[in-house]
This record gives sequence, structure tokens and C-alpha cells, in this order.
Amino acid sequence: MKDLVIIGAGAFGREVAQLVEEINQYKKMWNFIGYIDETEEKQGKSINGNLVLGDFNWLDKTSTKNIWGVCAIGNTMDKFKLVNKAKDYNIKFANLIHPSVRLNNYIKIGHGNIICANSILSVNTRIGNHVAINPTGGIGHDAIIGDYSTLYWNVTLGGYVKLNEGCEIGSKSVVLPNTTIGKWTILGAGAVVIKDIPEYSTAVGVPAKVIKTNKY
Repeated sequence: MKDLVIIGAGAFGREVAQLVEEINQYKKMWNFIGYIDETEEKQGKSINGNLVLGDFNWLDKTSTKNIWGVCAIGNTMDKFKLVNKAKDYNIKFANLIHPSVRLNNYIKIGHGNIICANSILSVNTRIGNHVAINPTGGIGHDAIIGDYSTLYWNVTLGGYVKLNEGCEIGSKSVVLPNTTIGKWTILGAGAVVIKDIPEYSTAVGVPAKVIKTNKY
């Protein structure tokens, strides 16, 4: 079994710990050591029986070698910052994929990804690095999901959809086929995208309309 830490001891971190348990029930793969979290108040505490080990400095101090990790943060910009900080430490990025996820031999998946229960990835989809797909995601054929993107519960992407880097897609959103969403764009829960959405935008509604420009 490979030693694993989860970066982020929040709500999604607890869900990812559950995902690890369910993966191990199917096939023992991961020895979950605990969480890495920069929030001082959480450090040293136990969450659902799993210890918050400390901040990234713990990785320098530990005698444990060959540590794998994933970043369990929904907010895409926060995830980007933490992943790039983690790269300065001796850590390998794992893919955590629930046993119930439907895959095929024609999918390309990067590293550091979290794909939760009952999601379906159709043929010739491409998943970048550090992508989170929450439960019951539906990813159509030839869809592309860029690095650091997060798809919340029950998101549906049609065929040939392209999500650029850092997209954050709200629960029960639908993106119709042949549509592109620009980088670092946020899509509100329940939105339906029928045409391209520009980068650095927040879009909501049916059909989805841009309501503001995001500044990072």
C-alpha cells in the first residue's frame, strides 16, 4: 500500500477520506496517513479518526518517504496555490478514482485527480491534472477538462465540451455539446450553458449569462 496524505482538512477533504476507504474496500491501495492543512487551529486534531498532521513543513520533517497526495479543495484558485506549493516538497500526486466510475481504454487522465462515485466518462475524454469530479458526474465523448477544474455534484458535460484551466462548475449544471468555457470561470449551480462563456467570468441561469468578471 502507498502512503497518502490529503491536502485540505475541510468538508471535501473528509469526503475524499471516505473515497479512499471505499477504494481500499475494493482493492487495498492506499495507507491514508492524515491531512496536511495550513490552518493552525486544525493541526494536531483528529477528524473522523484521521489526524491533521500539520502544514507542509511536516513533509520535510517526517521520516516517511515516497508520500503520495491529492489536493481536496473545491475552490479552483485555492487549489492552484496549494498544489504549486506542494510541488516544492517531496510528494507524488495520486489519482483517486472510485471503483464505481465507468471508464474505458480511450480516456486520457493526468495526475492528482479525484473522481467520485457513479461518475461516467465517455470515450476519448481528456482529463488534465488536479481535477475534481464529484459524484454522479456525466462527461460526454471527446470532452476536455483543464487542469485544476472542479465539477460539483451531478454536472453534465455534452460531447466536445471544453473546460479550460481552473473552471468551477456548480452542482446540476449542464453544458451543451460543442461549447467552450474559458479559463478560471465559475458556473453557478443549475446553470445551462448553450454558448461559449468567456474566461474569468461568473455565469448563472438558464440559459447561462455572464454576471461579472472575476479578478484574481
